Amino acid sequence: MLNQLLLVAYVAVIVILSIKLRQGTFTGFVLSDRNIAFPFVIGIAYTAAYFSAASFLGGGGYGLVAGLPWVVWATFFHVAFACLAWMIAPRIWQMARQYDAKTIPQLLERRYSSPAGKIILAVIMLILYAVYLVPIFKGCANLFSGLIGITYVQGLMVAVAIVAVYYSIGGLPAIIWIGFIQGVLMIGGAILLYAGLLQAGGGLYGIWENIPAAVTSMSGNSVPWQKTFGQAFSISLGLLALPDLLIMIFSARDRRVVRFAGLYGPLSIAIYAFCIFSLGILAYGALSPETLQPFISNPDGLVPFLAIKLLPPGFDALILLAAISAAMSTISAIILVTTTSLTADILRYFRPETSDQRVLLLTRAIGLIILAVAAVSAVNVPQQIVPLVSVSMGVIACSVFVPLIFGLYWDRGTSTGFVASLLASFGSVVLWQFYGNPLIHPVFVGLFCGTVAYLGGSLATAQTAGRPKTEKSRAG
Repeated sequence: MLNQLLLVAYVAVIVILSIKLRQGTFTGFVLSDRNIAFPFVIGIAYTAAYFSAASFLGGGGYGLVAGLPWVVWATFFHVAFACLAWMIAPRIWQMARQYDAKTIPQLLERRYSSPAGKIILAVIMLILYAVYLVPIFKGCANLFSGLIGITYVQGLMVAVAIVAVYYSIGGLPAIIWIGFIQGVLMIGGAILLYAGLLQAGGGLYGIWENIPAAVTSMSGNSVPWQKTFGQAFSISLGLLALPDLLIMIFSARDRRVVRFAGLYGPLSIAIYAFCIFSLGILAYGALSPETLQPFISNPDGLVPFLAIKLLPPGFDALILLAAISAAMSTISAIILVTTTSLTADILRYFRPETSDQRVLLLTRAIGLIILAVAAVSAVNVPQQIVPLVSVSMGVIACSVFVPLIFGLYWDRGTSTGFVASLLASFGSVVLWQFYGNPLIHPVFVGLFCGTVAYLGGSLATAQTAGRPKTEKSRAG
């Protein structure tokens, strides 16, 4: 009963904040009018939007099958890429302000003077984010099922209803402020689970002594270390290039806010990643083999089980809210960037006369449709969460990463290079996923092919990049 009451209170806070932050303009809805003035809010909301129920459930349980390499590589890459992301964030903010860009496809279109590139990237985002939403909804539904006793399908329906409220009413301001609250809950829940598992195993030394040698070997447990390395790299790359994270940088009031947000973002990511990704291997030292056996084939169910078994009555409700927060923050940000890419980028390309008010109405309505479609698609998802997330997130990240990074630091990039990199990244990842060596993650192939295509296309075309030199100096 306590779990249900806390959930009701949580939803009430979301509704109140959404109404308070309601936006009446398109710029306010998708960018919060670039007026977020609190670095800690952006930094922690960024963390919450990045980590989802896929991390809380899939990441928490994946150590059961992947072993110590998952903890080492996932934690290392997350912290390293978070630091890199916030180092370049001021440049990204400056470029977005300079071009008055409201979306990532729009930013890169104006950087490279390439309407075709904008459409291609918007379509890639639309397809891959739709895939990415499915495992997040799966994780969210599993949480509701495991912690408050409803069915999987009922859990999907509740998740859709909650996100629909604050997405459609408040837009990005609600997503950021509610994401900040959700981020605090996520970090608290991760620490609570980690501490509970250590206590159950008799402390760190005692629990480590009981973990089988195969689990602590850097060769990997039942998943080869090469595959774990690729998955961790692919997922973490999103910190540098996922559009649903970059729009939070766009929303900052000034460069000072961005710089100081760079302190809170990496720190919160480091705490959360270490606590969550350690749960799978620590479970071997705290629980019996018979208890863990059902979760070897379904690692995504481990975290709800740990919350119920290890924590005192009532504390599992905090884990419920933390995991729900992880899902809600990511889903809402993804829906926003997916829908705005469809309306502001694709629709306005074909019908530029469409008014801001009509685009805002369509952005709200289409977002709700995408939510419903993704939830229906998640009714039957046989795969584990981590592999599905690593591919879908990785394709989006490497498609954006190459033109974004070169666009920030290299003036000779052209429209041809931009389009070539998008097609090469997307095409090579898809082909490798079906026909390549499974020990080499497709994202490595996508990054290599995208970079070669970008450089080749840019150097082969005798034209200057999309921004004049005077703008370059301001962006620096």
